[in-house]
Amino acid sequence: MRSDIKTAERLQAKLVEVAYKNIPPMLCVNIAAAIGAACTVGGEGYKLAWVWLTLMLALSAIRLFDWVRHRSAVKSGSVDAPRQIEYWQRNYGMWLCASALLWAVLACAVIDGEAKHAGCISKYTLIIIISALAGGATGVTAALKYEGRTYISILLIPASLALAIFSPVDIAIATLGLVFWVVMLVSHTNNNTILRQSLNLQHENIKLIADLKDLNGTLETKIIDRTRALKEIAYLDALTHLPNRRGLMEWARAFIKDNNTSSVAVMFLDLDRFKQINDALGHDIGDRVLVSVAEQIKTQLPPDAILARWGGDEFIVAVPRTIDAPDRVHSLSDQIIQAVSLPFTLNGETIRLGVSIGLALYPDDDKSFTDVIHAADLAVTEVKRTERGRALAYSETYAEIQRRRYDLSRALGEAIGTDELSLAYQPIISAKTGRVVAQEALARWKHPVLGAISPDEFIKLAEDTDRIVALGDWALERACTDAVNWGQDGAGVKVAVNASIKQLLHGQFDLKVVQILNRTGLSPARLEIEVTESLFDDEHLEQVLGCVKNLRELGVEIHIDDFGTGYSSLSRLHRFPVTGVKIDRHFVNDIDGQGRVIVESAVMIARRFGFEVIAEGVETFAQAKTLYEIGVDKFQGYYFGRPSAVACQESFAPQWTSEAAPGADRDDASFLSYSGLR
Repeated sequence: MRSDIKTAERLQAKLVEVAYKNIPPMLCVNIAAAIGAACTVGGEGYKLAWVWLTLMLALSAIRLFDWVRHRSAVKSGSVDAPRQIEYWQRNYGMWLCASALLWAVLACAVIDGEAKHAGCISKYTLIIIISALAGGATGVTAALKYEGRTYISILLIPASLALAIFSPVDIAIATLGLVFWVVMLVSHTNNNTILRQSLNLQHENIKLIADLKDLNGTLETKIIDRTRALKEIAYLDALTHLPNRRGLMEWARAFIKDNNTSSVAVMFLDLDRFKQINDALGHDIGDRVLVSVAEQIKTQLPPDAILARWGGDEFIVAVPRTIDAPDRVHSLSDQIIQAVSLPFTLNGETIRLGVSIGLALYPDDDKSFTDVIHAADLAVTEVKRTERGRALAYSETYAEIQRRRYDLSRALGEAIGTDELSLAYQPIISAKTGRVVAQEALARWKHPVLGAISPDEFIKLAEDTDRIVALGDWALERACTDAVNWGQDGAGVKVAVNASIKQLLHGQFDLKVVQILNRTGLSPARLEIEVTESLFDDEHLEQVLGCVKNLRELGVEIHIDDFGTGYSSLSRLHRFPVTGVKIDRHFVNDIDGQGRVIVESAVMIARRFGFEVIAEGVETFAQAKTLYEIGVDKFQGYYFGRPSAVACQESFAPQWTSEAAPGADRDDASFLSYSGLR
């Protein structure tokens, strides 16, 4: 409703404005007609014609002055209010009708008996002038419907009635005058309607243009906002709001362009233990941890440094280098490591993280900023491979190491199941009898180009690249096949096969063992599976426990390899149906030092749980004698034979037992007190 009122007021104001715009040409025609009429009528002796002309000119001056006032009001913007519209419309109509009234007075005076001395020329001239003014009024006064109609009516009706009354001979003209009046009213109404429609259409067009401009402006604003948003998406990480890879590269491009003689130190940050937190506490907590870590890192950075999220739990710090760049970067690395290592709490959980850092310098370590990031990545990979939680500067050696690891990983995948891989067997000897009771299967790899690859290298590589499952499955089946074919001498000898924790977690390992035993025909009682202490990890405890229990029910023995190098909870040792433990070679090598205490402790723990104890790395008779005295059940090491492609079943004379008293007879209670296990 309010909008309709506003539209009507706007239209009326526009009509009044159009009416006032037509005043100057209308006055010109009116003054010319008045002068012509006065001259014609006055020339025939009607002296009052000049008085009439004076009045008409005075009225025209008033109307012109009114037009000037309205024009000033339009410029000042004070004609759009409803009262102002009504005021100007009233003024216009009043002076317009006054003008028509003067013409009517002159026409009636000429036609009636007061101008008897005037001839027919004056009468008909006035009729023509008045008719012309009425005809013109249908257009120039079309803006205001009622004012224009009144003007036309005042012009035509009095003159037509005067002709009909005072000049009977002109009754036909009088009748035509009234008909002409009706026609002019209809024409004026049509013109008024057309003008109103035109003004409405003009307003709609103007409004449409304005709307289009507003829309264009809005679209331009939206485009700018959308471009900014897309740029943020393209250059900023959605989680941490740090620059992402593209944002970092854009910063580097601009920095290098503006500082073409400068260089940048790049620090590649890789969080330690983040995966465990993410898996244990969920991805939501993991995301919040990343945000918190990013904030911690930012607090350590100088103003000219930039921190970006490279992906996952990896961040990049780029610092413009100064004269003291090496010292500055190493100091900053230490600060970041300390800041990230500080524990913090999220959702009631105490979070402890670490960070490994790889360092590289642009352009010292490479000509491309992207390659420098890769160099820093190689450095941090070396940190993760050797000793986490420290910073390491890039060296070309690391690139060579990673290239070799890549080549070996690819070659290893191709070598599994071919003649490149083989098994070597090292005997495990009974400490009491000297007889071979088991053979440990050890993988060997001879590359056709690179030659023999150390097991320490390719086994670790297989673990890191998840090829360990395929390698382990191959070794297990090959060892079982070989054990079946050892003949009469090795009929009762067991075969020990190392299994990675990844194998136990990959599918149904226990079912896979059953299938291999069925295919090869090896008795489950002749198979020993050696697993490191990592099977006690919380992350997969229940799954591994179920697998180990199934294997034991089958009759397969389970040994803990490298016992003492990890963390074995006594409660978890009790839960797992383990049958034996293997003491790591490092403790055997130090049997005359602190290693003896560790070995004695391991033997005592094993006795309490009913486990067998195997010592690996036995290289001398003295070591064998000492280990026997402590109570070790089985020996393995170079003293009894190196790994060989053909399993050696030759027994040894247990000379180490001739002068020794078995450690099993010692007082267990006093030993527990001594070793601090009670």
